[in-house]
Amino acid sequence: MHRKLTIAVEGCCHGQLDDIYRHLLQQQQRLRKTVDLLVICGDFQAVRNVTDLETMSCPNKYKQVGGFYRYYTGERKAPIPTVFVGGNHEASNHMRELYYGGWVAPNIYYMGASGVVKFGGLRIGGITGIFKDYDYAKGHCETPPFRGPGRASMHHVRSYEAFKMLQIRKPLDIVVSHDWPLFIERYGNTAELLRRKPFFADEINRGDLGSPANAMLLERLRPAWWFSAHMHVRFEAEVASHESIFAEGWNGIPPYSSKSSERMQDSVAGAEAPVAVANQDEIVMSALSDDEEDGSPVCEPPSRPRLALNLPPPKHSVAEEASAEPAVCEVAQAEPDLTSEPADATAVAASAEPSNDGVHEQEVLEAADPKIPGRPTRFLALDKCLPRRQFLEFIDIEVPDSAPGELPQLEYDDEWLAILRLCHPHMPLSELPFSLPAEARMSNVTPGIPLLPGAMLARELDWVRSNVFSGGDRMFIPPNFMPMAPTPPPGTPDSASFGLAGQGASIWNRGRGRGRGSGRGGHAQGHRQSDAEWVGPRPHVIYPNPQTDELCKLLGIEDKLTQRRYK
Repeated sequence: MHRKLTIAVEGCCHGQLDDIYRHLLQQQQRLRKTVDLLVICGDFQAVRNVTDLETMSCPNKYKQVGGFYRYYTGERKAPIPTVFVGGNHEASNHMRELYYGGWVAPNIYYMGASGVVKFGGLRIGGITGIFKDYDYAKGHCETPPFRGPGRASMHHVRSYEAFKMLQIRKPLDIVVSHDWPLFIERYGNTAELLRRKPFFADEINRGDLGSPANAMLLERLRPAWWFSAHMHVRFEAEVASHESIFAEGWNGIPPYSSKSSERMQDSVAGAEAPVAVANQDEIVMSALSDDEEDGSPVCEPPSRPRLALNLPPPKHSVAEEASAEPAVCEVAQAEPDLTSEPADATAVAASAEPSNDGVHEQEVLEAADPKIPGRPTRFLALDKCLPRRQFLEFIDIEVPDSAPGELPQLEYDDEWLAILRLCHPHMPLSELPFSLPAEARMSNVTPGIPLLPGAMLARELDWVRSNVFSGGDRMFIPPNFMPMAPTPPPGTPDSASFGLAGQGASIWNRGRGRGRGSGRGGHAQGHRQSDAEWVGPRPHVIYPNPQTDELCKLLGIEDKLTQRRYK
C-alpha cells in the first residue's frame, strides 16, 4: 500500500522565512495541495541575536537579523514541518551547538553537519556547507569565539562528514546539499545554464563547478532525488543508474591540504602531493566563495587541478524562466529495500590473535561490493527567495504507507545512529588531515570510496536497535526544542543590524546580483538597514544545547566539540 507525499523544495533561504512560508501557503491554496514537508537547501541563517550576526560569514554591511528569531521565541510557528542543511552564510555558532542535528525552532529541524532522518516513509540525507579544497581534509578545529578565518571555514565541508555519509548501506530517497555535485552540469541543459549564467563557463571548462565531495556521494549513494541551491539559478539534471559522474577517470578523493601544512597530503590514501599555488586567472564569484569580513585576513585558496572536459550534448531542456510559480512534479518511486543489506554490508572477520598493541587484525570486505541498489538520480537546484525567481517547487513522491492515517513525523534513522557510533572514535578536531581508520578498505566497485567493514556497522546497528529502538522499529525525534539564547525585543525589524552594518562599510545595501560586492544574506535590495545598537548584555557565543546532550547520552558517545563526557 502506497501514498503520495508532497515535498516543497526551497533554494537559498537567506533568512526570508516569512516570505517563503507565505508563498508556500499561497501555492498550496492555488494548486489545492497539502504540503507535507518543506526542504530548504542552505543559507538558512538561524540568527537569534547580535553575536550570531557577528559569527556569520559575510561582510558586516550585509548583515541583518532577519525574521528567524520570531520562530525561535515562539512568536510565530512554522506552518509546515521544515528540514534544512547549512550553507556558507550561517550563524556558525548556532549550528555548532547542534552539530548532530536538532530543532532550531518548533517544527524546524537542522540536519547537522551531516545526517539522515526519516519522514513518512522517506529516507532523507543531508550534508552542510560548501567545498573548499584547502579546508576539506581538516578536522573540526574551529573554537569560540569563531573570529577571523575560522568564521568562514566552519561552513566548509570536511572529509570526515563525507566519510560518514559513505558508510550508508541502505538506499536514500533524497539527499540535500547546498553546493552542487561536481560535473552535474553535464547531465542537464548546459547551454541553457550558460545562457543564464555565462560566467560559469570558466569553471565548467576547468572542471570545478561544484563539489567533488558531493559528486563522490552521488556516485556512491545514488538517491532518487538530489536537491541543492548556492548558485542562485534553477537547474535540473538526471544521472542514469548506469552512468558514472566520474566518466573521465576518477582516481578517488583528490589530494587536499591543511592550510598550515607545507606539503599537501592525501586525506584518504596518505600520498604526498605538491603544494598547490593560487590560480591568478580564477574568477572569484560571490556565491561560490566565502565573503570575508571587512578588514579580516583572507585565506587565498590553492587552485584545483585542471581537467580537460569534453562536455556531452545537452540531455535535458529547461523551460524558460517565466515566473516564480512553483512547478509541480510527480514521480512514482519504487519502495526502497530497507530490510536487506547490500553485499558490502557483510564482512568476514579475520581469524587471528590480537596483535601486540591489542588491536585485532582488520576485518575485510567480501569481493562483491555493489553500489546501493540503483535508481536514476534526479537533480534539482533552485534560486533564492526573491521576486521573479524560481526558488520553490512542489514534488509528489510515492512512498510505502506503513501506518495508514498517521500524520508523518520526523524519525531517527537506525543505520545513521549506528554510523555515528561507528565513526565517532575517529572524529578529527585539529587542522591535521583526517586519517582513515585502519579498518577501512577501498571499495572495489566505486574506486576511491573508503568503506568500513559491514560487520563493524552491523554490530553498532544491533546496539542501536537494542538500546535506542528497544520499543520497536521506529523512534520519533522528540520535540525537545528549548530556547537557550537571548533574542531582540518584540517588534525589532528584520533589517536590524545592531550597529554592525556601519562598521567599516556603508549601511546601504545596493545589491546588483551575484557579482562581487552584490547584495547577499537575504537583504531586500535598496533598503537601508537599521543600525540600532544591541540592548543589554552581549550574548554568549555558545549555549550548550540540551538536544545535543540528550542525543549523546542516548548513543553513549562523548560530545567532543564541548569536551563533555557521558559514561
